Amino acid sequence: MTPTTDDIVKRFAENLRMKDRQAATVESYCRDATEFLRYLDGFKMPIKSVEPETLLAFREHLSHAEKDKENSVRRKIIGIRQFFRFLALEKVISDSPFDSMPLPERDDQLLKPILAGQIENALNGMHAQNLKSARDIAILRLLAFDGIKAHELIELQTKDFISAKDKGSLFVPGVKSRSIQLATETTAAMKVYQDYFQKWFETLKPARQSELRWLFVSFKGKDGSLVLPKMTRHGLKFLLYELGERFKIPNINTENLRHYAIEHLLIEGWDAEQIMAHLGLRRLGNIAKHMARRKQDS
Repeated sequence: MTPTTDDIVKRFAENLRMKDRQAATVESYCRDATEFLRYLDGFKMPIKSVEPETLLAFREHLSHAEKDKENSVRRKIIGIRQFFRFLALEKVISDSPFDSMPLPERDDQLLKPILAGQIENALNGMHAQNLKSARDIAILRLLAFDGIKAHELIELQTKDFISAKDKGSLFVPGVKSRSIQLATETTAAMKVYQDYFQKWFETLKPARQSELRWLFVSFKGKDGSLVLPKMTRHGLKFLLYELGERFKIPNINTENLRHYAIEHLLIEGWDAEQIMAHLGLRRLGNIAKHMARRKQDS
């Protein structure tokens, strides 16, 4: 019996999970594979008939559909290449037609940055008055001053944060797992959130308490009255949208906040090796660009 495209994509997802790929990566690659399969279906083209020119045509299609988003196109091409390598491994095709193809060049220009001092100004206008506001302050500090990635933040568990007096450490889970020391201000914000979390936790029934192991909760409803046990990507995006609207920071997102963190750590006197270890990086990448820009500005 010939497997359906849904079956193939499900097997692809299982293969990625076996390789310990992040959940977000699995979801992204499978979405890219499904999009390409639908593109093929529109031309009644079977998988075995795909040639390098097919991917070039698809890339052209994406470039028109996603104008000025070359990195998004590049990411999709990477996902599709991984999918066809899997198909070759599974003997669905004899070999991948895309391995010899060069990837589209990555646009490594820095994004329009968050201006210096904007995050500090936002934090000055935020006050920890309840569970949500305390959570928002802690999350913003982790993103803007420690460069935590979205998927890393979402997967944090309560046991990952440890504090003693004014010193705190955080175990960051994932493929690039690491333990990092937090700044005094971030540690204080985390402890305030921890206190609010504990007070809320004690109001719950034992059955509900047993469900809670994630560090950051999420809120649902117009008034945020429904508390969910785990932060979601959508919840994090909405949190940043709220902060951007409130403090007039139009380009606030997790990627720009990571750049903000690099700038902050450079100002604090950290060298490239220290920043790479703190952020879980294996190459200089954007750190070098920030260093070069700072050298030009000085």
